[in-house]
Amino acid sequence: MPYFLRFSLILGFVSLLSHTAQATHNRAGEISIIPLGPCDELTIQATITTYTKASSVAADRDSLLICWGDGTCQMVSRSNGNGQGELLPNDTKLNLYIATHKYSGRSRYLISMTDPNRNGGILNVNPPNSENVPFHLQTTYTFPNCAFDGPNSTPTLEQPPIDIGCVGQPFLHNPNAVDIDNDSLSYRLVVPFQDVGVPVPNYLWPSFIEAGSDNNYSLDTETGDFLWESPQKAGEYNIAMYIISWRDGVAIDTVLRDMQILILDCDDNRPPVVEAPEYICVVAGQTVQFVVTATDPDDGQKLELTALGGPFLTQYSPATFSAPNNFQLPPVSGTFKWVTTCEHISDQPYTVVFRALDNYLVNYGLATLKTVRIKVVGPPPLDLQAEASSNMVGLSWEKPYVCEDAADNYFYAFSVWRREGTNPFPQDTCSPGLDGKGYSRIFANTTASENGRYIFQDPNVERGKTYCYRILAGFAKTTEIGLPYNRVESLPSDEICIQLSRDVPLLTNVDVRATDLLNGEMEVRWTKPLAEDLDTIQNAGPYVYEVWRADGITDTGFAPIGISFSSPSFWQANDTFFIDTGLNTQDKPYSYRIALYVNGESEPLGFSPPASSVYLTISSSDETNTLSWDFAVSWNNNEYTIFRQNAQLSWDSLAVTAEQTYLDNGLVNGREYCYFVRSSGSYGVSTIASPLINRSQISCGTPLDSIPPCPPILVVDNICDEATSCVETELINFLSWTNPMQTCPETDDVVAYYIYYAALEGEPFRLIDSILDSGLTALEHQPDNGLAGCYAVTARDTFFNESAFSNIICVDNCPIYELPNAFTPNSDGQNDLFTPFPYCFIERIDLKVFNRWGVLVFETQNPDINWDGTDRNGKMLPDGAYFYSCEVFEQRVTGVAPRPDLLSGYIQLTGSPR
Repeated sequence: MPYFLRFSLILGFVSLLSHTAQATHNRAGEISIIPLGPCDELTIQATITTYTKASSVAADRDSLLICWGDGTCQMVSRSNGNGQGELLPNDTKLNLYIATHKYSGRSRYLISMTDPNRNGGILNVNPPNSENVPFHLQTTYTFPNCAFDGPNSTPTLEQPPIDIGCVGQPFLHNPNAVDIDNDSLSYRLVVPFQDVGVPVPNYLWPSFIEAGSDNNYSLDTETGDFLWESPQKAGEYNIAMYIISWRDGVAIDTVLRDMQILILDCDDNRPPVVEAPEYICVVAGQTVQFVVTATDPDDGQKLELTALGGPFLTQYSPATFSAPNNFQLPPVSGTFKWVTTCEHISDQPYTVVFRALDNYLVNYGLATLKTVRIKVVGPPPLDLQAEASSNMVGLSWEKPYVCEDAADNYFYAFSVWRREGTNPFPQDTCSPGLDGKGYSRIFANTTASENGRYIFQDPNVERGKTYCYRILAGFAKTTEIGLPYNRVESLPSDEICIQLSRDVPLLTNVDVRATDLLNGEMEVRWTKPLAEDLDTIQNAGPYVYEVWRADGITDTGFAPIGISFSSPSFWQANDTFFIDTGLNTQDKPYSYRIALYVNGESEPLGFSPPASSVYLTISSSDETNTLSWDFAVSWNNNEYTIFRQNAQLSWDSLAVTAEQTYLDNGLVNGREYCYFVRSSGSYGVSTIASPLINRSQISCGTPLDSIPPCPPILVVDNICDEATSCVETELINFLSWTNPMQTCPETDDVVAYYIYYAALEGEPFRLIDSILDSGLTALEHQPDNGLAGCYAVTARDTFFNESAFSNIICVDNCPIYELPNAFTPNSDGQNDLFTPFPYCFIERIDLKVFNRWGVLVFETQNPDINWDGTDRNGKMLPDGAYFYSCEVFEQRVTGVAPRPDLLSGYIQLTGSPR
């Protein structure tokens, strides 16, 4: 839309409302978005929902102006109640304004609506003149690439944003957000807005009104529950929150809800009590049914019990709530029932909000909300079976899967998970998937089947090992080309474990017997194949074991070392061991494998899986030796014992751990300490003895103070953190930081601090000061220009070890630039020039002033403006209202940057000498 046409449209809308400029009106509302038609048409439907003061007839809006975020705006008429809206209790009217819009390109858009007036008397919005503050709603909406990301709708908010509480009684509200795309939701409180990016003036959080120890509020960022513990003053309050939609970890939509809370002085009236479960997990196909009971601690009051939430809105098998439809004496009970289906499976719990309302007053009742969250999970795949050969494991499980015919192709595929050794954990209906259970996903998507069962073959296995498997079913919304998004995993199948056939030897020990540069020794042991797996008739004797070795921890580079053991018959080819000598076990580990020859053949029938020695590494630091060890073996090591040599040259057991690291601290710097590690493991099968014990080489380390101190934690304050004008105050940044000796147990010798500064974010830091006293942890710094800059602090110890940078803090300027709405260029020496209020941190502006016809009459880039009321030709302009737009360029820590939002409004020129 050309700028002058948009200007004319806005001017006309404001003129239409000018007679109601002081009227009270808007209480609450939000904007929701749904896509229309094929995804590539880029068309949406926006619904502006407002709740207004019904008695404010003069300010009633039959139309509102919606701006689409692409430079265009549109008047949209009210659609509900035959264009008149819907009257609600408590002097409230519900208004719906529905419009459609087609975009030219895929992007993220800010859809907004601004109305001139809120209702009067709001205690925490510009008191006592809230009616003069505009009411602003906005929603950020993202057009996804539907082929890859799927369609997108913003969440709908089922709980109305008008609610009532009592002085001294807990107040609870939940917006009851429902996202049909199964996107994750989070919640965040914000200051209400009066325009795009412009918070309302003089806003007070509810707890600031007659503040006290119990006048606190909180918002659960996961559930959306807003709790105000004990309101202290009767009246109307407004709060605002963002409801943010997340897809694959990325925020795609943000809905701003502006809601109003009426707090009454209830003469000790207490809220109802609602009893219902907090959280329910259910397998799809099961029925959720429970009774909700509402009581009231005040005798004689009647209650009404209602429910809202996502389960009532689902297309498939919606929930029901059976309760009396009028006020009843308590207890009042209702039955919630929901026959869940596979289409309900979701990673996010469904929210149902039950509301008990008393009849304390005719027009006002005190309500209690109870939020119940219901998670529907996918059923586990059934009847998992496994068959093993020497180099393959074949899996199969029941077909059909109970949810494979879910509507909209919601069932996607199965994934296959594996671990070595069993983990028979109990099934937890609230925790689908296998995260944290020790399994690795070895195949992501399969639906292959054969002979009426689903199948999968795992070729990446080693002989003799025991593998345990589970299967997950995957559910997902799918894009236009069938790609999944918002994927959900089912409960895991039962575990199936299987050992591969043992037709080759298995190594059981690679144990360091002696540590030396030249004369190190390694004990290597192995166990024979199983006769039933080897087939000794086909593979007759003689049976020869040949030892192969490689340097390092590896599965390649093996070569025979000239050692072999031969037996004429299988019963004589027993478990065998061998001492490998003349090794450098001090500096490197070794890996081994055993070749098996049969029938006098020159090529081995097969090799054992390789196994290495345990290799210990020590990293020394201040009074500490950090031990870590590595290996690669075909069995499972699950326990490690750390030994340290004592003064008598014998060995003490220090600790037993399941980790592959150990921290030995409290040592004496400069003294050498020597260690070895003993591993304990098992193949997990009864035919091989356990535990399998193997030792590392002996390794020594000498602690030294080469560790720098922990970095300090830095805080920077200035006037921008306070309600103080930058025009009136000296521009100083106040730095303070923690002493690492007080916050970090391993730091005990800090003697100095270094302070670093960079004028712009991203510039290199330079040292600006040093403090040679660990007890002094503060500094005042006055930058050359404004307050903007980035700071870091380091600590230095007695050994001149300097810490890493503290947390880097970049403080920004807090630019102020506001324009008046009138001036009188009549040469009387008072208000003759149009100038801004006192301002700071402004580099330049781009101000344009237009007359009522959209003609440019004045422009400047000087922040002082100093407009005397003349046009571009120096001719005095007539009295009247002039529209302006002003782009402000601010001095920021990132450099000079335009203010995100354009200043715009009207200037009343009066007293012209014409």
